Amino acid sequence: MDTKDLELKLCSDDPIYVAGVPIYPIPIRRIAQIGYMRFNSELRLLCLTEDDIKVLTGDDASDVGVYTYLVASAVRDAELMNALIFWLSEITHCKVLFSQRKIAFVTRSFEINKDNFSAIQSVIRQRNGLQGVEEEEDNPENEAARRVLQRRKEERLKRRKAKSLDDDESAITLSDLVSILASGFGMTLQEVMGYDLYQFNDQFNRLKIMDDYEVSVQALLHGAKKEDINFTHWLTKIKHSPED
Repeated sequence: MDTKDLELKLCSDDPIYVAGVPIYPIPIRRIAQIGYMRFNSELRLLCLTEDDIKVLTGDDASDVGVYTYLVASAVRDAELMNALIFWLSEITHCKVLFSQRKIAFVTRSFEINKDNFSAIQSVIRQRNGLQGVEEEEDNPENEAARRVLQRRKEERLKRRKAKSLDDDESAITLSDLVSILASGFGMTLQEVMGYDLYQFNDQFNRLKIMDDYEVSVQALLHGAKKEDINFTHWLTKIKHSPED
């Protein structure tokens, strides 16, 4: 799917179809009902990459691929299998079952298997704020560059894992961010709770750009030099970059 087409579809509440599989948004309201901690941990399992698996478990899944690795793990772990089935059902709005004969997650209308899982997984990540548009540097031209980028990814994942274990009560939570966005745009909390995390991040980033723009304008009015200010108009493209 063309990137521009996908970005526009991500702004809507309609399902995005990948290989005939509908991928619906999960609004923050629904995340609150299920539980944010459950969403954050279990959906990340569904969205694991080979790099994630390497960092989190030490296993090299490059030979078998993420789908085969996840399915093999889930067959041995009923809790993991139930989590995968729950989230695939939640995302597709269909009753999903696992077929050991087909080695696929099946419904009456479609199946999710080794052949289409990667494409489906990519849209799930983006729709749920787990990954931005791929950066150009993710396609290094030589082996040396590839190794450097691999180390950077591993360090980023380690920082993310460490951050998830931090129970600092002073940290800003998703509920805080919902309140901030509602106040910033003059919306009700219920309106913001209707966003999925892609839409929420998009609007929150726009709010930050607008705030930075206003601060820059005020600084100029009070005598600051333009070359000393990162002056970006709020009518600019938002870069949806991967998480740090």
